[in-house]
Amino acid sequence: MSTVFSEVYGTYYNVVAKVLTQALEGKLSSASMQQLVREGAYGDSVLQLLPALADGTWKLLTPELGTPLKNKPTMPLTALQKRWLKTLLLDEKISLFFSDEEIARQQAALQSVEPLYRPEQFVFFDRFVDGDAYTNPKYRANFREILHAVREKRYLNASYRSNRGTIIVWTDLVPVSLEYSAKDDKFRLQAIAERKQVTLNLGRIISVEAGEAVEHVKRLKKGELAEQTLVLEIEDERSTMIRALMHFSDLAKETEKLDESHYLLTVQYDKGDETEMLFRVLSFGPTVKVREPEAFKELIRKKLREQMQCSAEF
Repeated sequence: MSTVFSEVYGTYYNVVAKVLTQALEGKLSSASMQQLVREGAYGDSVLQLLPALADGTWKLLTPELGTPLKNKPTMPLTALQKRWLKTLLLDEKISLFFSDEEIARQQAALQSVEPLYRPEQFVFFDRFVDGDAYTNPKYRANFREILHAVREKRYLNASYRSNRGTIIVWTDLVPVSLEYSAKDDKFRLQAIAERKQVTLNLGRIISVEAGEAVEHVKRLKKGELAEQTLVLEIEDERSTMIRALMHFSDLAKETEKLDESHYLLTVQYDKGDETEMLFRVLSFGPTVKVREPEAFKELIRKKLREQMQCSAEF
């Protein structure tokens, strides 16, 4: 098998593994075997897997529905899959999900495996250089506490440093999702505070603690509680449209094709993130223009005047 984590063949293997496990435990019957195949595989699998198992073609089951195997089957990894796992271990973001001890064990198990590629082989021309400090112990602890709260649907209490440097204390935040921006190389928390959607950069969170379980977690649609609408005209030069969709992947948006090389992109964002949105739009240069609102256009003009003044002074 050359496919990385093949859905089809991985499913077939796992179904057969469950059948053989029941056979090893002496619990397998014709009815349970059919049920395992029907529930775990695909519609035509009954016609393929059941005969091969039952008539002795694969020699995995005895006529009495026992098995000559001595141990429970485990999922083998191909060389390609091992190389992919080794590649993941080289990404520093892996430390957000596993402890140092767990990572060390996996690295030792894959010590002789060559990764598919290494992080230093990539050069990013349009990514901000101030990405999150993924290996920082405090950042890792905050990330895991937030991830726990998202999964377990628990309130969060957090101290947060705003982009102006002031400290904001959030209580009873309802976490909705954790999102990663490839453009910014940062994680963000989408949450609800006082019936408003807020976006918190994890790198600015000073401390965080999960609280009581949330009884009713609102299934927040992206932008549902956002207050601001921004309309951008995009000139699709050097794949600007694709880059813009990736850049604003964490926000609700709609696109409209104007002609072969121009698009309208309507983005929903929270008022509290306006300064960040300003820099995100400016990062595209002349290929992205603000259609509306007029207030955001004025922010662009003001920022450009400030930059021109700084350039003149130097």
